[in-house]
Amino acid sequence: MRVLKLVTVAAILFVASVNLFAQSAIVSSQHTSVTIPSSQRSVSLTSSDIPTQFPSIEPLFTAEEELGYSPDKILTADEILTLSLLFSECSLSSVTARRAFQKFERIKKEVSSPEYMQMSEEERGKAILMLLYKNTLFEYNEDQSKINTVFETGYYNCVSSALIYMAAAKAARLEVRGQKTPEHAFCSIYIKNKTTGKKHRIDVETTNPYGFNSGTTGTIDYGDNMKLYYSVPASDYENRQEVSDKVFVGLVANNLCADYQKSGDYYSAIPSMGALYDLVKNEKSSAQHQIQEDFFGFPCSYIHDVSIDLDSYPASKYEEIVSWFASFIKRWGKNSALQDNMDAACNNLIYLCFQEKNYDLANTSFSKLKPYISKKQLAESQEIITEILITSKTDGAEPYQKTEIIYDLLNSADLSSAQRKRLSTELENTWLIILTERMNNCEFREGYQDSLTAQTQLPESETFKQTTQIFYTDCIIDIHNAFVTQANSGNFKEAIKILEQGLSEFPDDQTLLNDVAILKSVGLL
Repeated sequence: MRVLKLVTVAAILFVASVNLFAQSAIVSSQHTSVTIPSSQRSVSLTSSDIPTQFPSIEPLFTAEEELGYSPDKILTADEILTLSLLFSECSLSSVTARRAFQKFERIKKEVSSPEYMQMSEEERGKAILMLLYKNTLFEYNEDQSKINTVFETGYYNCVSSALIYMAAAKAARLEVRGQKTPEHAFCSIYIKNKTTGKKHRIDVETTNPYGFNSGTTGTIDYGDNMKLYYSVPASDYENRQEVSDKVFVGLVANNLCADYQKSGDYYSAIPSMGALYDLVKNEKSSAQHQIQEDFFGFPCSYIHDVSIDLDSYPASKYEEIVSWFASFIKRWGKNSALQDNMDAACNNLIYLCFQEKNYDLANTSFSKLKPYISKKQLAESQEIITEILITSKTDGAEPYQKTEIIYDLLNSADLSSAQRKRLSTELENTWLIILTERMNNCEFREGYQDSLTAQTQLPESETFKQTTQIFYTDCIIDIHNAFVTQANSGNFKEAIKILEQGLSEFPDDQTLLNDVAILKSVGLL
């Protein structure tokens, strides 16, 4: 009997990748994603399907607002009914709700009457179940969790029937508690032994009129010595968990949200599950933890669905989605799933900004999202944003112009140490491209001057200290060889001219000074 529906949520982890290399940034459109069984996923949404208005992050209702106070851990009969109606998405001011209250008042009146109060607690618990099947519970329907619908039509499932039984049992002054398994819900009443003072538990299978003390055999007396023997097996009770009244009443929301999940209706699921989490958030129990996990999973599933067709979004529209996701975290806090999805969503946004070379949006979004992303994602995002800055500012620029732009950025922008390091690397790489071309073209004097400029812009770089020395040496070799060629040919006037020009550029070079000494020794100077 699978009637308690399971909420299945998905992680986004659908991340566009930006691969950064030393000299250039390469964007890959290949995505990595978590494999999600098709039976668990619903519709995928494209950018054209996403309205401006996102799912509300506020709860469908709060108990404090509806009741006018914060209910205790153990709920009263009226609180059970009221909260059940609210989780059934039935307005308390509606005609349907008023009819439900009126019908329940009649049930309360009967189960709290002297006739019932004279019964033993066990007899009373059994009589309540029979009463409900006489005037309220008419036909089982696996998908019918709403309390108002039970009172209107008589259709019920394990959740709705158990909650009405719980409310009626509380009205009859019985100690009743909710029980749930992964796939079922039922009630138990606790009866104190007058002799020993110990309590014993009686399970109540509310989907069966003869479900009181399930697992035992009973009889129905038809008179004239005719009796029907019946037995209700204690089936579907494995892995049972006794839960608080608040968790139990929220099973209505759990079932409804499981259906919303299948249809991709996050606009209904998130507020509904938010109301349940808000009701139980201060509890310390495994059931409360599971509710939190389910609730936090819905925005993860939503942003996963809208991110599948990531490349269809302009960055500005996806930024709105990520901002909505961040607002959920700001409102409710986060767990590891929300953190992972926040990081992935931020990465996807930066990826789209990279594609568009939209530095302003990337930088603004990053500043806004910083409080919500992990340190690891913080560093990765800064690196990519720096790449966007470089690409957007230097697109189409020639190498020399590029060095000026990057140098200006290094001296003017408000940069983190990581961004400054990346800009320095890009500046160094650009200069290396220039110097390599100079070397290949044997433009040693120009290369030497360029290397000096690069060394000035990046004084900490050992690379340019080395390239400056290399170009210097090549310049001297070039001048000396040209001098020797002319001198050996007897063109002393041209040789002297080459030497004088070289000394004007490198007045302290010992090789050139030695050449001068040779000329003097032979009387040519």
